[in-house]
Amino acid sequence: MWCKIGSIGVWDLFGSIGIIWIWDFIRLSMTQIKINLGGIVPFSTIDWRGKAAMVIFLRRCPLRCIYCQNYNLLEDDNYVERQEIEEEIKKNEEFIDAVVLSGGEPFMQPGAIAAISEYAKKRSLFVAVQTNGFYPAVIESMLKEEGNAKLIDKIFLDVKVPLSDEKFYAKLTKVHNVAERVRNTLDVCVRAKIDLELVTTVFKNIVGAGEVKRIAKELEEAGAARCPYVIQQGRAELVPDRAIKEADVFSHEELKELAALAYHAADLENVRIRTREDGEEVIFKRRK
Repeated sequence: MWCKIGSIGVWDLFGSIGIIWIWDFIRLSMTQIKINLGGIVPFSTIDWRGKAAMVIFLRRCPLRCIYCQNYNLLEDDNYVERQEIEEEIKKNEEFIDAVVLSGGEPFMQPGAIAAISEYAKKRSLFVAVQTNGFYPAVIESMLKEEGNAKLIDKIFLDVKVPLSDEKFYAKLTKVHNVAERVRNTLDVCVRAKIDLELVTTVFKNIVGAGEVKRIAKELEEAGAARCPYVIQQGRAELVPDRAIKEADVFSHEELKELAALAYHAADLENVRIRTREDGEEVIFKRRK
């Protein structure tokens, strides 16, 4: 039922109906769900700093970013029973302490997120979701605690370009009116006081020094200065059709320079970089 519904129009409609109605629909969908699965990494230490996590990739995404690293998850479907994923979690639970849901865009399948999260919580595992922020109403609904059951412990939010630049967002993602949605998602997460990490993927001649400084200032203005800001090294070899060249990839030292620019442009508490060679590193951390 759930995964067959077109997501963009449906959630635009739900946004006008209300958060409670959305949650009721998510709960209904959980009882009939098949999950559009992209793949599973049983064990990862790089997707959630300080935790050993299973990473579950969910298919489909409303955006078509020019540097998408997981473009193979955008089109085709692979529906599986929820029990198949539950069995994978149970099989690996002795080696992990968390589950990270990635994509694609996981919040296109909120019923899947809820079902997987509830099972993970029963196994005493933490849950995080990586998102592009396109579905603020859905995210707001799912961040509300139901009783004592908190479904999501952490959000990793992509801030692809300055949030004040709607045209740039449209050029990068090939979809209109994305920046406003991401701004709303950021506001939802800040108000919910969820553990939040902001991530910007950088490539030369696309997103670089000027954009990173503007994003840093906007994060501070949005009340997210205490949230870690991660500047992530883009991977040219994963971009479809080699549309981005290896020469456009920032080096480790160049990423550290970008981190310095972000740190000095705004009163951010924690600025990090992430590279394929060295993983995630804290470059600047202000004393509280």
